[in-house]
Amino acid sequence: MSFDQLEALGEALLDFSQPTDLVSWLQEHWTD
Repeated sequence: MSFDQLEALGEALLDFSQPTDLVSWLQEHWTD
């Protein structure tokens, strides 16, 4: 996992109001 991925994840977390949204994002972006 790279720092860029961590930064993107941190920013994404701020946008998610529902846990299912986070799960969907992780499934799409968690490639490593």
